[in-house]
Amino acid sequence: MAGTLLIGYDVEGLIPLVRARWGHHYADPDGVTREFLSIADKVHTRHEAPCTFFILGEVLEKNVEAFQKAARNELFDLQQHTYTHVRLKTVVEQFDGQVKVWPGGSSEEIIADISRASAAMQKHLGVQTDGICGPFGYYRGLSDRPDLLQILREAGFKFLRTYMRNQHDWGPVPAEVQPFWYEPQGFPDMLEITAQGWQDCHYREINGWEDTEGYLDHLLQSLDHVAENDLTWCLCVHDFSTIREDPQLTIISRVLEHARRKQVRILSCRQYYSMMKRR
Repeated sequence: MAGTLLIGYDVEGLIPLVRARWGHHYADPDGVTREFLSIADKVHTRHEAPCTFFILGEVLEKNVEAFQKAARNELFDLQQHTYTHVRLKTVVEQFDGQVKVWPGGSSEEIIADISRASAAMQKHLGVQTDGICGPFGYYRGLSDRPDLLQILREAGFKFLRTYMRNQHDWGPVPAEVQPFWYEPQGFPDMLEITAQGWQDCHYREINGWEDTEGYLDHLLQSLDHVAENDLTWCLCVHDFSTIREDPQLTIISRVLEHARRKQVRILSCRQYYSMMKRR
């Protein structure tokens, strides 16, 4: 094997921020997640490719039957993304000469939100989550917040995907920023699975949503770099952005095909954590 690909979908539907910005692009804004889950099931099954869904709790409770069907597919690793998309840390986003500040939640808000999401996953899917994706993502993940690591450990989390932005709280994250254990902070059993490169919606907003071939070329070049340097790449994509301009997930299909050709290992985040734990 040469390199590892982890596809992590943030399954959050059209949260208010997204609905206000891009909702008019969808024929059925309330059905975005169901549409995505249906085609993702077909695509990942066809390619026999595992992946991870980081699921927003309130979106789960609006689409229970669709998620229950997805839960029957053994290729899908179901983890959480908080209940209401509460940010674990404040994000100070610097891009194109502008600065936007997105405040993080308080400790009390975070505890309540992740607890509610875990309860929803257990109730509707019978899933005990041990992985979480931090909404928005953050520079250096939670390296500077041992207080948050303690909260997440007490909630039962073993792996995190929170390092998803560069020093400008934007993108891309260098490919060489590889997964790491939070051992210096006192949590040697907690793994940060960094999401390198661009979050898909950021890249496509800058370069044009209609340029699907350009986006695909970007992903394939990134995958080549991963294969050539034996790196781990956790690709951050979303349900709403994956089906926009590409309702059949042909881009994801092409990425999976290319990974097979390059002999890149394809794993879910849970599988990757288990592999790293055994080393």
